[in-house]
Amino acid sequence: MLNVPESIDGHLLAPDRNLRALLIKWLVALLIPVVVFTFLWSGEALENNVLLAIFSPQDSIFSGVSTVVQAGIFCAVFYAVVIALVGYLIAADDGRRGRYGTIELWADMIAYTVAPILLISWTNDLVIGLALSVIVISIYLFVRRRVRDVLHYSPPAPLTDIQVFDEEQRAFLIRKARIGSLWFAAIFAIISLIADIIFLLLGSLSTILLIWAVIRTLVLPVAGYFLGWLGGIVAARQTLREGTNGTTKNGTSLSGKVSKRQQLEGLSTTRAREEARNLVPNDQPLQNRGTLRFCMVIIAAFVLFYPALDPVFFAFGTNGRLVGYDDLGYYVILALGLNIVVGFAGLLDLGYVAFFVLGTYTWALVGSDQFTVITGIVTNPQIWPWFFWPMLIIGAIISALWGVLLGVPTLRLRGDYLAIVTLGFGEIIPLFFQNLDKYTKGTNGIPGIYPLFPRCASSLPSIPWLRFLSWLPCIDSSSNAVPYYYLILALIVLCIFANLRLRDSRLGRAWIAIREDEIAASSSGINLVKTKLFAFAAGAFFAGIAGAYHAAKLGTVASSDFNATDSFVYLAMVVIGGLGSIPGVILGAVIVYSLNELILAQLDSIATNPGSFLYGFKQLFPAFNFTDIRNLLFGLLLIIIMLFRPEGLIPSARRRRELHQHTEETAEVGALDEPPGAPGFEEAIRVE
Repeated sequence: MLNVPESIDGHLLAPDRNLRALLIKWLVALLIPVVVFTFLWSGEALENNVLLAIFSPQDSIFSGVSTVVQAGIFCAVFYAVVIALVGYLIAADDGRRGRYGTIELWADMIAYTVAPILLISWTNDLVIGLALSVIVISIYLFVRRRVRDVLHYSPPAPLTDIQVFDEEQRAFLIRKARIGSLWFAAIFAIISLIADIIFLLLGSLSTILLIWAVIRTLVLPVAGYFLGWLGGIVAARQTLREGTNGTTKNGTSLSGKVSKRQQLEGLSTTRAREEARNLVPNDQPLQNRGTLRFCMVIIAAFVLFYPALDPVFFAFGTNGRLVGYDDLGYYVILALGLNIVVGFAGLLDLGYVAFFVLGTYTWALVGSDQFTVITGIVTNPQIWPWFFWPMLIIGAIISALWGVLLGVPTLRLRGDYLAIVTLGFGEIIPLFFQNLDKYTKGTNGIPGIYPLFPRCASSLPSIPWLRFLSWLPCIDSSSNAVPYYYLILALIVLCIFANLRLRDSRLGRAWIAIREDEIAASSSGINLVKTKLFAFAAGAFFAGIAGAYHAAKLGTVASSDFNATDSFVYLAMVVIGGLGSIPGVILGAVIVYSLNELILAQLDSIATNPGSFLYGFKQLFPAFNFTDIRNLLFGLLLIIIMLFRPEGLIPSARRRRELHQHTEETAEVGALDEPPGAPGFEEAIRVE
């Protein structure tokens, strides 16, 4: 049983012994990555450029008000969330891991946060830095496992410390969080002030920034105290409260209600571990749901404001990087769609590229001069791109209908036979559009698809029924990738929301039931025909959305852009990430696209730079290109994943339990396990 003090003793500036140990543990763990980000990468440069854009615009790299606002919001969100996170972690930690646990935590933080920041800063490339970080983290995990074996160290079981918290004990957690955040903010403010004084002595700090440094030193501790309260509230809400354990606050029994403790005791060992990990306090607060939410806020802010942050973090080449990330977006949508068919419903689809082709050609035929050639209707390039929005849905519906047409003849097929039929469908559709020379121009493709964002919306008021659009700004999407970045970001958010709603709906549960056991699902009253057709249609719908976006962004479509083998790449995204796991397939899409399109191509570019770390390797092997080993690396990645992580990188809870049940569950010992005549034999079989 965890010993939580019944009274709140100690002072903010003089915490007791146990709290001091937690403060040292977490302040060191979080200060190191924050200091590295601020001073060794571009955190302070970002902050300074925001201030200079306000008080001295000619000295800042930011040129627009929107970019200054976005960068400022990110700075505020990042440091505020980190300060609140420190308080949460101190409140949520039960302190049972001891000295080895503290050292292991510091090593984890260096491997998971400091190493990626330094590698990204060193390579000056987000994707390359993260790819190298994966290698470093893999080596670290291998070494950590060996060190644990040598020291015979095993973490304590999380289920031993489940207890009910009263209001006074919850108030103690909030106070711990306030103290932790206050100390973190104060120490970080002092470190920042010392660094600014050094810059001042070196003559690289302006008066405006010096004034800000003084203000920041005074404001941060106060902000830390209140942000600690926020972290403490989050931690307190994850405790087992008095009144939820089967009794009311005055001790009266609540008949018909099952307490959280009883639920955990009734679960299997694996399920109980998963549930208990999210309770506070525990020995690994970094792995619970509260920490994940704090981290997701930082990630969401980074992704949302990335176009404004990129010039500070990576200097020139922002537009080129955004173009690559825009293409990554439709890979994510394709992975989410295929996850419905393969991950949720368990239907092996090797022809998924066909639905992507249908969505692409739907907008290409309508959103270009080819529409005039086919129908004779003259289009206005300033007006016609607005039809993309209804055509986005129409193209997705057309793809969904073709998904149903594919599903009808394959309802009785399973496994390899279903895969062969869908593979044939994926071969046919690209060839079908290639041979429609009159409509699709065959192998020449359809060029000149209208830009999705017209060069200047101010020309629209000349059309009477579009005068209300006169307030729209001028956007030149031909040389600016930012509009497409936010468009694909919005589409991804909508697709994730739809996936979540589908997964948790009755239809989603029916898909999972069919995946687990089709015969049992049919016996339970599930209509197999409708459920499978809905899966094919839903998956194809998302592919149609991705295809319409791809055509609008690329500006030209050709049949040579598509290949039946692309379906294998899309399937690999789902398998690598984790079947049935929405965050898993997103990560799988990022990994596969980065490996195929970004990392290897950028390595070839880096190798030609005389100042790069790969230049010497290129001189030794002048004929070697990293893109030539794409398939080799892709195959090795699949083999490694299948051998060491068959459930995927971020598996769903159900999938993880299925594959690791034999190693984590303890077999129940019953009468048949006791030999006749043993002390427990007669009692087990109730012999009287």
